[in-house]
Amino acid sequence: MKRFLIIGLGLVFLASCNPQKTEQRGSDQTDQDNDGVWELPNYTYTDSLMQGSHKVVFTITSQPDEQLPEVVDEDGVKFKDNRFQLLIMKDGKQLFNRSFTKADFKSQLSEDFQKFGIMDGLRFNHAEEGKLYFNTCVSFPDSDMSCPFILTIGPDGSYTITPDTTFGEEDDEFPSI
Repeated sequence: MKRFLIIGLGLVFLASCNPQKTEQRGSDQTDQDNDGVWELPNYTYTDSLMQGSHKVVFTITSQPDEQLPEVVDEDGVKFKDNRFQLLIMKDGKQLFNRSFTKADFKSQLSEDFQKFGIMDGLRFNHAEEGKLYFNTCVSFPDSDMSCPFILTIGPDGSYTITPDTTFGEEDDEFPSI
């Protein structure tokens, strides 16, 4: 019995000495690609809700986009920017399907956020009076500096993007994806 205990402890020790290192930067769970560029992982989230008698299903996907310019921070660290896709189905029919990048917020961003920011989040907030509200933001990578926005989808599939002036007033902060 003592022999099995020693062998078991030896295996646990060997497993904890795994030479492969997984790098993480900040709480964003970024990964470094083969070119040394940091990127957020691909992400897909689907949920549904009832709006009156209508079933609404939305899917949010994100991925680093090779077609977008890389962002280089003040330390020379490179980051890939992201593209977010929002698909909304209402009663089985497509209501909304569009991708978003930092460029969609350009007119509402300072020069610094246009140059050094990445789009790093999109999540459902709430539904009210037939409209769907989503939170999104453009942030400096690996920092808590961000420009939050509210994406509002109308019952006809139209949309607006406005600055989120209530950001930070809630207890639960906007999580990066």
